[in-house]
Amino acid sequence: MYFVSTHFARLIVRELRPAPAQWPALLAGTQQTEAAIQHHQQLPLAEFNTLLGNALRLSADPALGLRFGRHANLLALGEGGIAALTAPNLLLTLRSFVDYGRLQADYMNFDIVVGEVLRFRGHENIALPHAVRRIQHEVMVLTLQNTIEMMLGRPFTQGRYYFAYPRPDYAALYPQRFHSACEFDAPATGVDVPRALGDVASPYYDLSQWERSKNRCMQLMQALNGTQRKLHREYVLTQLRSHRPPLPAAQQVAAELNLSTRTLNRRLAEDGASYRALRNQVLNEWACHALQETSDSVEAIAAQLGYQDGANFRRAFKRANGCSPQAWRQSAGS
Repeated sequence: MYFVSTHFARLIVRELRPAPAQWPALLAGTQQTEAAIQHHQQLPLAEFNTLLGNALRLSADPALGLRFGRHANLLALGEGGIAALTAPNLLLTLRSFVDYGRLQADYMNFDIVVGEVLRFRGHENIALPHAVRRIQHEVMVLTLQNTIEMMLGRPFTQGRYYFAYPRPDYAALYPQRFHSACEFDAPATGVDVPRALGDVASPYYDLSQWERSKNRCMQLMQALNGTQRKLHREYVLTQLRSHRPPLPAAQQVAAELNLSTRTLNRRLAEDGASYRALRNQVLNEWACHALQETSDSVEAIAAQLGYQDGANFRRAFKRANGCSPQAWRQSAGS
């Protein structure tokens, strides 16, 4: 069973301000009560989706997500929000969002790739009703925008937002809520942030609180994922994807987890992975990015990725993708 933070249900209630006679209609089809929404930390996703559908009918406003979502912020992430808020800079704030966002919405997966931009994307693991999915994506992006603007202290206008659904009928309202350009029918929902903004220092940085929150979040993630979920594999991938080449060594990532390199390698093996394989996976992602987005020669890309020569890079690329770098570039450009 999937769960979601009641934070979002409370925002809906505050936006609608239902009269006593409207509460039965708002809660119809759920096991929730007004008191439960106010005092419980989470509710089943299925019941939240039902409540959201009821709220759409009560409000008769398909743009309801833009209304209550404008108030969503890091507090929606609970302990993960504290880790994000107290991180040293915007990049690490967004990485905390990626690492710990599932604590408050365990049906969502997030990733961030550091390249010419900070590419943040989120997607759900299950099928959702169209209107419910659209609103949840709107609220996710508004949460990101509010987080970024909280760090910057000003409107975030230099980015680009992506929405994995068709342009809604009320798209004319988007410029009132989203302060950067918006694109619809995207492969995944998220935001591109200029790379330089990732280094912007957070005014809320607190080293001791950040470390405590990260440790607590790791414990909570272990409880959430259980023994069958590949927690360490996911964490290492996130760490690797948040760096430009040269990628960090296993010792550096292990230290960030307060583990020895040997222990990290053992836990990755338990997840059916290895540091070398994950590193090669991310290097291949960078290679594909460079081949598609730049005109750099294959030899130049090989050097950027840390290969000793172009031949080694070509062999590794063909092993991963089944074709040469030149053939991949031609296919991607066609």
